Amino acid sequence: MPVDSAFAGFFNNRLVAGSRITIVMLAIFFTASSFKENTDRNLRTKQVNLLIRQIGHRLLLQAADSTSRVLPVIEIKEGTFLLKFEKEFVFNHDSLMMLSRSLLRKTEFPSGYTVTVHDCIKGNIVYGFQLNNTSPDILACSGRSQPPGCYTIEFTFPDFYENEEQDKVAIDPLSKSLNLGAQEVNPNVVALTKTTFDYPSITVVFIGMLALLCGTLIIVRFGKNLNPVPVQNDNNAIIEEYVPESAALGKFLFDVKGERLLLGSDVISLTGKECKVLELLNKSFGELIPRETLMQKIWIDEGVITGRSLDMFVSKLRKKLSSDPELRITNVHGKGYKLEIPGIQTL
Repeated sequence: MPVDSAFAGFFNNRLVAGSRITIVMLAIFFTASSFKENTDRNLRTKQVNLLIRQIGHRLLLQAADSTSRVLPVIEIKEGTFLLKFEKEFVFNHDSLMMLSRSLLRKTEFPSGYTVTVHDCIKGNIVYGFQLNNTSPDILACSGRSQPPGCYTIEFTFPDFYENEEQDKVAIDPLSKSLNLGAQEVNPNVVALTKTTFDYPSITVVFIGMLALLCGTLIIVRFGKNLNPVPVQNDNNAIIEEYVPESAALGKFLFDVKGERLLLGSDVISLTGKECKVLELLNKSFGELIPRETLMQKIWIDEGVITGRSLDMFVSKLRKKLSSDPELRITNVHGKGYKLEIPGIQTL
């Protein structure tokens, strides 16, 4: 009897210890799953925040403002971000649209997104557009420049956290299936759970939990102490790609300081005079600039000014801009030139 009692006590102690370890492992598993979900959510929010700040930064540079600050981007509600500026500024409608398209690709958001510009004082919407994945885009007021004023820009992503909500739905059925044991589980729930666990970090945690559970059973069965092996998780990091301080110009990025146009991986070099002509046309995008004004501002320090020189540089610029058929330098005979994108749909 004493021997049996001692053995029973030993076994019960091991069983209690094993149960406690199992509970701890399950807690660690669900905590790690929740942490991964929050990490993904925070990472996505930070990435979009940085891209929106980059849009504000480039708008100020295009407005020849390199001193005032872009204020911190605020998520005023889920999926809606507010971009504010320190001072009044002027911006071109097409530039805001092109910057948004290039930095916030609509294919990365389930339902696309909406951009609206608000007057700081009156609160009215002064400009906006919508990029959709399931219906035609709504693009308004192309070829215009907004007059100087106090503006805030609101970026709204309707399904910004859609993937995270799906992960939440998948975790609850999993916990129920662990309690049900051999009971039948809804096939749709199983499919959703499998989809969720295709993520590498969740798979690592799940495998680690199974390994620890097996270790617990061994401790209960044989009474052996096993040393836990720490598992290191990879940390996700935001890699901020260096983007030159450039203004959006149709499909191009116009690097004024570097005297070049960027189109994907292609770099198109500009001469000093070509760069000056294009910079003046871009600052008054969509507006006619008289020939005399262009010649005086570009050849102000030179003795002889000829109209043929201006025509020659415009001709060279047209060839270098030909990769974007929508972007045109239009000649109004006897008056001057203007840079425009006539192909963009307007309301």
